[in-house]
Amino acid sequence: MDIIKKHLTNGQYLTTQDEKLSQFLHHTVGTSAMSAWRWWNATPDRVGTAQMIDRDGSIWECFNPSMWAFHLGIKGDDNWQEKHSINIELVSAGPLRYEDKEFRFYPLWPNKTRYTVIKEEEVYAFTKPWKGFEFWHKYTDDQLESLKWLIGKNVLTFPSLVVSNDIDKIFEYDPSVIEDHTPGLYTHGTVRKDKSDPFPYPPLIEALKEVQEELKQVTKASRIPEATVSTDKAKKVVTKKTGKSRKN
Repeated sequence: MDIIKKHLTNGQYLTTQDEKLSQFLHHTVGTSAMSAWRWWNATPDRVGTAQMIDRDGSIWECFNPSMWAFHLGIKGDDNWQEKHSINIELVSAGPLRYEDKEFRFYPLWPNKTRYTVIKEEEVYAFTKPWKGFEFWHKYTDDQLESLKWLIGKNVLTFPSLVVSNDIDKIFEYDPSVIEDHTPGLYTHGTVRKDKSDPFPYPPLIEALKEVQEELKQVTKASRIPEATVSTDKAKKVVTKKTGKSRKN
């Protein structure tokens, strides 16, 4: 699988390199990778993620994932999680509002002068609202296939990454992840109770569990050098961890 290397302007991310222990998932609250990339590149705050997956499943590398940018906004953490994680952004509008028989995404909310109508077949509806919203912009099947491949590639490239934690729990806030520097596969909402990205879309949960299962079957001893990796999505690896907390 190809990765589009469209790096942000130098200075829009930090070039220091720390051991990578976790992967954090986000969604853009937008409808295209280009719009997110342009926004990150135009602002002085060095906010962004190393990797992004567009609606068609194409993977963007916005900077070398061994480096980092601000993406979590955890207070009192001295950017520890930012430095020690790789971050993957899924392009999605996120929560939607149903008005005038349309599913609408308002990019400038609460300003309602601009909006994008999301097709009904792209909308997931919760039985009970989640984080205050009933309707959400689905992640596409192509995105989820690319996500599984990318998580595996990251584990292959960075042997210290941990993916063995409980996927069913990562959509809810868990302050112990911050306090104990616990490595794992998480969402933005794991470390920020005010965040809802990504949302617990059942096919996303299933995809994450699938890649966990695939990665479990290969030990550190059978890790393949990155140069020999096939683009075949089936080639994935993992290192088993003890699950002990990591301290700074």
